[in-house]
Amino acid sequence: MRSEKAGQNKEALRREALRRRHALTEEERRRAGERILQTLCSLAQYRNARRVLIYASFGDEVPTRELMRTALEEGKQVFCPRVEGAGRMSFYRIWQIRELTPGFRGILEPPLEEERKFRNPAKGDLIIMPGAAFDRQCGRLGYGGGYYDRFLQTVETANALAAETATAAGTEHAAGRAACFKAALCFSCQLLEAVMQESTDIRPDLIITECETIRQQEEAGAVSAASFDGTWNRKGNDSAEG
Repeated sequence: MRSEKAGQNKEALRREALRRRHALTEEERRRAGERILQTLCSLAQYRNARRVLIYASFGDEVPTRELMRTALEEGKQVFCPRVEGAGRMSFYRIWQIRELTPGFRGILEPPLEEERKFRNPAKGDLIIMPGAAFDRQCGRLGYGGGYYDRFLQTVETANALAAETATAAGTEHAAGRAACFKAALCFSCQLLEAVMQESTDIRPDLIITECETIRQQEEAGAVSAASFDGTWNRKGNDSAEG
């Protein structure tokens, strides 16, 4: 009974956050999206990342197309998710945005080619996550399929194994605290007072909205986002899309 009630409460929170997001005008989403991406690209975790795992935005999510294009132009390896069964997904590398084609529920997905598959998570990799609802404790509520939680669990398992191996070899410093940094993007209207979390839910290290950047285990709870001048200055041209 308790589990059933918790599920109903999570669904109510999810519906409320998505209702708020859907109520944004196209112009509001555009301007907020530019500010969010500007903040993300200013992070050291983005600047230093060699591999970036980026969700292909769908509907009224925070858009990621310009982010993909910029990361490609900067020479980063870009990976996008592909659903591979009930609750399961993997990330595959793309070299051009036009390689993405409609897949699961109409969401753009990369080609299914084994040599493109993301493997061996390493320190410095950046995972950019979507979500339905969030809170200021870096709680995240997904869309109900558990795709990111299951994928991130495999990453966490790989992190733990790498740490154990490094410890056994006496090279703890090589493993670092975590192999991948997890950043979630959302509009401020998707922030709720608290979202229900279960033991299988994995929190992002950081949440970026158009108004603030929220970090895990930060005493202040949140820090102000970078100032925004109304434009997201993207270097280079559109050649990465092809």
